[in-house]
Amino acid sequence: MPKVSVIIPVYNASKYLNQCISSIINQTLQDIEILAVNDGSTDCSLDILDMLSHRYKGKLKVMDKENGGAGSARNLGLEYANGEFIKFVDADDYLNVDILEKMYTVAKENNMSLVRGNYEMILGPFKMQDKCSWSNIDRNQIIDVRKNKGYVVSETPGIGNKLISRDLLGDLRFPERTKWEDLAIMPVVIASSEKLFHFDEPVYNYRVNMNTTIKDFIGKIPDILDIIKSVESVEEQMKLRGLADEYQVQIENIYVLHTLFRVENAICWMNLSHFKKKIVVSSLLGILDSKYSDWQERSVVAEYRSRNKLFDYDMQRLDQFVCDDYRNVDREIAEKNIAKVFSLFDK
Repeated sequence: MPKVSVIIPVYNASKYLNQCISSIINQTLQDIEILAVNDGSTDCSLDILDMLSHRYKGKLKVMDKENGGAGSARNLGLEYANGEFIKFVDADDYLNVDILEKMYTVAKENNMSLVRGNYEMILGPFKMQDKCSWSNIDRNQIIDVRKNKGYVVSETPGIGNKLISRDLLGDLRFPERTKWEDLAIMPVVIASSEKLFHFDEPVYNYRVNMNTTIKDFIGKIPDILDIIKSVESVEEQMKLRGLADEYQVQIENIYVLHTLFRVENAICWMNLSHFKKKIVVSSLLGILDSKYSDWQERSVVAEYRSRNKLFDYDMQRLDQFVCDDYRNVDREIAEKNIAKVFSLFDK
């Protein structure tokens, strides 16, 4: 059994594939397997993968599938993974050559099924460390999640900064063709771990694609309702693992915060009229109201507002984007109203 299976979903990543694959091939921890899943790329990514698989015979396994999104590519990789631990790496990112050995050693020495670290954000020639958490926890330490349940909420739900035992993942799979698919499973993984190692060092080089970042934060997102699918999936998976009662407050707080994050996105969209923004924002808030009517009084909202000034500013101006005619409706109508913004109104 390999110590680590590295799963790489690949979609139109020809520009960065060589760096990504070589950073994993050259790891100081050599007892690993690499599974690259081409997700229907339309550039030459598959050709590059085939070339690299011949160059690194026996070290790189390439799979090809129709396009289905990163979630489906990761799921296919999981079906073929044999490693004791799983590491997910996106094809436009890369690892420092000693990071798998560091994380695996930490996991084994401390008998941990989950190790998390920080991101190194790469923007052109610039680098900046991201702690991947808005908690006050720092330095290397073991976290007893059952005694620090807020960690399930405050830890970034991304997967690039985590080394996960295959047994801990179990039958958990990413939702397919869904945005924010990491959010659907990472809180469940963290809660299931019971204890994890908080590794307060960069473990993942995350390349910031400004085109994608700008598009996601100031450009309209037609599949914004995927956030509701993802947060509801958290609760469903917690129930299946018998964790829902113990982590009910955290499940609710994840629902509230991440819905508000998407509300914040909608407020910032530059290519949508103010009226259409009001429809989306009001509809999302209506869905949130119907689920947790007390969300505005929740301490987690106040805490995050105190830690993130932009979020606080957007919450202060929320009333400018609310229309009761679109907020005070049932969920089915709210979802239809959002769908109209991205279909009927834009034709």
